[in-house]
Amino acid sequence: MNISYHMYDVFADAPFAGTQIAVVMADAPLDESQKLKIAAEFGYSETVFVDQSNTQAPFSVYNDQGKTSFGAHTTLAAAQKAFDLGLGNEVDGYSEYSLQDGSFSVETFRDNASAEQSKLNLFARHFDFTTDRFVPELSRIAEALNTDVKHLAYSKYKPRLVSVDSPVLVVPMTRPEHVVSARLETSQWASLLSEIYASAILLIAPGTIGGSSDFHGRLITPKFEASACPPIGSLIPEFIAYLCCCEGTAMGTHSTSIDRGSPDSRQSLIHLEFDYRGGNQAKCRIGGKVVLMAEERFLYQ
Repeated sequence: MNISYHMYDVFADAPFAGTQIAVVMADAPLDESQKLKIAAEFGYSETVFVDQSNTQAPFSVYNDQGKTSFGAHTTLAAAQKAFDLGLGNEVDGYSEYSLQDGSFSVETFRDNASAEQSKLNLFARHFDFTTDRFVPELSRIAEALNTDVKHLAYSKYKPRLVSVDSPVLVVPMTRPEHVVSARLETSQWASLLSEIYASAILLIAPGTIGGSSDFHGRLITPKFEASACPPIGSLIPEFIAYLCCCEGTAMGTHSTSIDRGSPDSRQSLIHLEFDYRGGNQAKCRIGGKVVLMAEERFLYQ
């Protein structure tokens, strides 16, 4: 059996940036055991597999524990592979492909009008969201993040609990540098979030770290080391919901961008556009560049 793979940097504005995702394809279907071993071999958060014999839903995602759901990064990597395989439909300067995986279905797009190095992959979502102003006091949040209260909240942006796929406490900070320097006091995690049942904290600040985005973001959970900058793609719907519920956000279409990390630590750049018509619903397009970094085949099976 011939098993090949492509390695992509997703949400990468340049090579050696963004999040690493491998897409694996074989000339015969792989069984569960093979997929688990291959996913473990790469050691990435997830690995995408392509089963060409399944014409309706050829793509699936695995980690070293088993099959898992598509996220922002794996969706864009799968879309890139689908477009490279010619599975997309050409429509007025862009390609579109409907990504299917069981009950999961998402529309993906690629801008064909741009130069190759400038092409964006995007996917669309229409979601409901909930928000809550009841959050821990700023002093408690600051203490848990080992930062000063004066670095939290600014202008119209205040901490708020938002939920699309899971409840997230969004905490605005005054500058990107404060986002980078925040350090979670893990002993305070449970008491800080127990009353609001949040599963993660998303820190945001206006501006960028050595790049050209409108916001800088960072995911905080006890799972990661204090200085880590894990991918934030999975929290972008919550970030959009947060922007929708902020005072002064007008109804209509909005475009913005958010980066994660720094040029020295696999910086990601995420473009997003969302339609807000009031209430607790939004439509969005989330996109970024997908850079092909390597293509090879497995020698052992």
